Amino acid sequence: MAPSARFLITLVAAASLGRAVPVSQRSSSSCSAVQQWAKQYPQAIKWGPCADMFPANFTCATFQVPLDWNHVSSNDTVELGMIRLEAEDKANRIGYLFINPGGPGGQATSAVASIATSVDPEIRAKFDLIGLDPRGVGISTPVQCDPAAFNKRVKFMPKTVEEYDALVQYNKDLGANCLKKTGPLLNFVDTISAVKDHEAVRLALGEKATYLGLSYGTQLFSQYAQLFPDSFRAIALDGNLQHSQSESSNLIIESTTYEATLKQFFLWCDAEETCALHGKDVSAVFESVRNKAAAAPIPAPGCDNVVCRSDVTEEDFLFTAQGFLISQNNWPALAAGLQQADSGNATIVSEFNQIAVGDKFEDSYLYAGTAIGCQDWAHASTQLADLTEKENLGAVFSPLTLGACQSYKLQTSCIGWPAPLSNGPAPVTYKGKVKLLQVNSLHDPSTSYTWALGLQSEIQNSVLLTRNGSGHTSYLLKGEATKLTNAYLVNLTLPEPGTITTS
Repeated sequence: MAPSARFLITLVAAASLGRAVPVSQRSSSSCSAVQQWAKQYPQAIKWGPCADMFPANFTCATFQVPLDWNHVSSNDTVELGMIRLEAEDKANRIGYLFINPGGPGGQATSAVASIATSVDPEIRAKFDLIGLDPRGVGISTPVQCDPAAFNKRVKFMPKTVEEYDALVQYNKDLGANCLKKTGPLLNFVDTISAVKDHEAVRLALGEKATYLGLSYGTQLFSQYAQLFPDSFRAIALDGNLQHSQSESSNLIIESTTYEATLKQFFLWCDAEETCALHGKDVSAVFESVRNKAAAAPIPAPGCDNVVCRSDVTEEDFLFTAQGFLISQNNWPALAAGLQQADSGNATIVSEFNQIAVGDKFEDSYLYAGTAIGCQDWAHASTQLADLTEKENLGAVFSPLTLGACQSYKLQTSCIGWPAPLSNGPAPVTYKGKVKLLQVNSLHDPSTSYTWALGLQSEIQNSVLLTRNGSGHTSYLLKGEATKLTNAYLVNLTLPEPGTITTS
């Protein structure tokens, strides 16, 4: 990331007293406010060489935006960093295609740099591909924390008052540490701020743009559609989040789609001879590993507590297994990891469980993930009983994974977090004329088909493309869903409502 801008600590106290304004109340004024700021403080985006971490055929740029979009006259700013791969066919160029990989906290710059060589040639030919790191992430002004403070172990599924108190103290200590190292930016990394940042960059680029949001990027660009309904050419949302559900509903929705996808993995192992657990009761092996880790952490001798933990707890195992299911390319590794962990070596599992390593760019995914999530998602629990009830919910409806999922982790990680809930749950209200494309797989371990249907009912001007398959998002699979998405991005051609693909 670019060096972190230093802000006045005195702004934090005032910011923490603010109350969130529902998005519906902000929509009418957001467009004019950003446009007025862009006219008052015009900036040209100057593309130049990127850092060595990016391919040589990309160019990079920075852009300054207000720290607080509600007080744009302040001198406090945030630096945004972005990467561009120019369209190859200049004569038939369509425009800019912004791609966001989700997270929250995912680096759009590294994602675009990674996928650019594999996207469809027509996309490469006709679009300037843009990866704009949201504030707090990647090469934008980053959220910074002490790795040791982040990596400290606590139980996110506490069983005693002492464990609950330790969790809350961990959250408070980490939040204070991140605030000290980051400054007031920690209070302004919500997705609405990122939406306005994207619009400010678009205005500076001078034309309507096209947007592809994956995973958490669907929240970014669906809220963009709400606030700026006339500012875009097309928006595709792949792996959909619905930002209006209650805490308990989100737990049910995400934990059950995680468990349903896990059962697809079991079926794959039954049918695939190359699976390390082929011919075995894979569900029983999964439960065996979970129970062994619950009794005592399973050693991970290949890890040294620097890049991965030296053992794996029950919680480590359950939260990490969800990540394995994101791509079917990971399923052979999950099978091998289960086999080895059941024999007492959890190295493969631990290697998949990200910890902070002291690299500002890489660690921003973890730090910003918590910071953004805590400003976007409700976390109203105030006592052990609240979490016990959520754990009861998980145990009933997801008996294999016990309700462990990213929604649960955010709801517990944010108890005691210092920044305000400034972009709390609310339905998306879209009044634009451009019809959006939504894409979702039936067995997505992270973003449930339930959320996709819910978001579609809110947008009311979209087509939902369904992939009958497993894995989180569909665009990078290069199957029929990808082809139909590209047809929309290039030609604005939408699939027929109710279309189902198998790839």
